[in-house]
Amino acid sequence: MKTIKKLGNLILILTISLPCFAKKKVEFKGDFRKWIKTSTSEIPIHGWVEDNNKDLLLEFSTNLGTVQVTVTNSEGEIVYNQSIVTKPSVVISLDEEIREGATVSITDGKNLVYGEI
Repeated sequence: MKTIKKLGNLILILTISLPCFAKKKVEFKGDFRKWIKTSTSEIPIHGWVEDNNKDLLLEFSTNLGTVQVTVTNSEGEIVYNQSIVTKPSVVISLDEEIREGATVSITDGKNLVYGEI
């Protein structure tokens, strides 16, 4: 019985952790201080590229209002440019695969963060 319980726990841990490792994290740089009163300098935006290389997952730790999200490929061509209303989690589906060297930038007109994929 203990073995079955341990096996079940192991399966649960793997189910939760494997999707996290399948995504490629986007490390954002820059500054986004709108409405944020905090002692940390952490950027309130986190991003991952899904393992299909066509979906960009953005998570916002605070409501930033409406922001402009732009994705450019490694040649500098804009492949996505859209205003979005920030929610805790937003999935952006792109028409083409995101390749290494692409850039994601997010701005509200005053603040800007960007990250290379």
